Amino acid sequence: MNRPLRFLRTAAILITGVSLFSGPMSCVQPPEKPKPPQYPWQGKRPGVPEFMGGTIYEVTNLQNDEPFLVSGWGLVVNLDGTGGSRQLSNNVKAFMIKEMSRKGFGSKLTPEYQDVAPEQVLDDRNAAVVAVYGWLPPAARKGQWFDIAIKAAADDVTSLAHGTLYDTELAIDGANAMDPNRRVNMWATAYGPVFVNPAYALNVSQNPDGASRRSLRLGAIIGGGQVLNDRPLLLNLRQPERRLARNIEFRLNEAFHQDKVCTAFDEGYCQLWLPPKYSDDWEHFARLAQHVYLQGGSEAFARAKARQLAAEARKPGAPLQDISYCWEGLGDYALAEIAPLLSDGPEDVRFAAARAAAYIGDPSGAAERTLYDIARTNNSPRQVAAVQVLGKVPNSRAINQLLRDLLDSDQTTVRTEAYNILAKAGDPSISRQVMRSARQPLNEKFALDYVRCKGRPLIYATQSGVPRIAIFGNLPELTTPVTFSALDNHLMISSGAIGRDVTIFYRSAQLRQPIQMSSPPDVADVLARLAGQMDDGTGQLDFTYAEILAILQGMTDQQKLQVISPTGEALAAAFLLQADTNLRDVIDNAPSIERGRPQGETLSPRIDAPPPAAAGSPPERVEQASDPGGALRIAN
Repeated sequence: MNRPLRFLRTAAILITGVSLFSGPMSCVQPPEKPKPPQYPWQGKRPGVPEFMGGTIYEVTNLQNDEPFLVSGWGLVVNLDGTGGSRQLSNNVKAFMIKEMSRKGFGSKLTPEYQDVAPEQVLDDRNAAVVAVYGWLPPAARKGQWFDIAIKAAADDVTSLAHGTLYDTELAIDGANAMDPNRRVNMWATAYGPVFVNPAYALNVSQNPDGASRRSLRLGAIIGGGQVLNDRPLLLNLRQPERRLARNIEFRLNEAFHQDKVCTAFDEGYCQLWLPPKYSDDWEHFARLAQHVYLQGGSEAFARAKARQLAAEARKPGAPLQDISYCWEGLGDYALAEIAPLLSDGPEDVRFAAARAAAYIGDPSGAAERTLYDIARTNNSPRQVAAVQVLGKVPNSRAINQLLRDLLDSDQTTVRTEAYNILAKAGDPSISRQVMRSARQPLNEKFALDYVRCKGRPLIYATQSGVPRIAIFGNLPELTTPVTFSALDNHLMISSGAIGRDVTIFYRSAQLRQPIQMSSPPDVADVLARLAGQMDDGTGQLDFTYAEILAILQGMTDQQKLQVISPTGEALAAAFLLQADTNLRDVIDNAPSIERGRPQGETLSPRIDAPPPAAAGSPPERVEQASDPGGALRIAN
């Protein structure tokens, strides 16, 4: 009776033995080594002040916060016989022929260009191939505009003045002469009228000297680049952990009262997306985000922390900028602790408190009044900064009234900062007249702003963003009798034979007959005629924005423009040109067009982004450029 049981036991032992000695070898192999972590563990940031303990700054590193270079090959048209593309490299020439064919040159599908073959354009002296460069701003949003720099690609180009850039796609390493077809990640598009250095804009010599020739072969498209992809800022977690990433995401979205300001990508990165209210002020947004406390936005915590920050601010040598950002990050609950500092203590402490309170939204208006008082304090190191803060807080009638008073300041920088803010806000103290091109009526050439104020006469012009000429106070007039010449005597402005009017005379090889017209002597009427807004039967002038700035500069240098004060005193009008942008650096640091980049050298920027920050195909263009100059003018 027991035999079957013993047999079964023996069989089980045999089966077990087989499994021990003839089983898979993996059971006796050592376990696999654990994979190294995806991101290094750096620990909390060392040297953080005690009052900033627990902030996002302490546990993250900000990345992707530098502009990076995008570029491409483009076509400039409407030149006055100063272009040329016969000396292009074969690679660039083949690429441009392919691009022009793709855009309809020589095709029956585009009637305006069906008789203009790409090869014919490259042989034309009214067109030129250019390398197009732009610094894509950090935290750029789709549709945002930025400035562009261009450089003539062929040595036979003598000047890019008067030109217009056709729609050009900009990519990482797009202007690579060795391999122009290898374009990675399309980030922007660029087009618009060319702006050359006003110091050389009036040079009409067919053989300009070295400095003039180098400058005239370079140009800018003011506000001519448009972003195609959102570009996030990145917070790299010093202690990679998914729970911490999700906590950062929650706190920042809570602090900014908006979803998807921050998105946690993985345990090592969070992405920051610039909210619309910060416009292009990404630095303010990034610094504020890093000064937000992780603990939470409760009233008890915020009041206690704001009280601690106020005590720190009163200490000599306190890091007031960090304290001000921490206050701002705490929000409304911090206002009660900030209020006593607005009128008591050194100016630097009052400015830090007023700055934070103004950005939070001080309902009493005390913060704005403190900033205004600092802005009116001559020789204060925080004078201009106070004006800038007033311009960045939510616009209101009260703030605009404070800024209007600053238009009469003795400090020119304060006046122009106040004007820029009021112009952006559309304040009624500024009247605007838009000047359009005579050749291209749909294209705005520049804005002429009339600024109501009582300060000394000033003419201010921009070189970045939106082309604008602002006239402060009463309109300056040409002093009569007057004789003014420019463009090697091709342009002459002189006193009229009868009455107060002046005569504008212009001759050019491009015109069948000279243009002669009369104008009132005030500068606004003269500028309107130079820009092509008037035609009295002899023809229309069509000077570029750069040429008009050069003419204004010449008039003021020779003291040809003046304003009669209420007391009868003749005051000479000053001319101020906005500080040059970094576009020259873009070109100076660009690769050589003639040789391309050396073998193995990379021009792709260090984006420091996890894969999703650069992945995906570009979205559709926000706005397709229209024909910049009508039918292409082919030289005979």
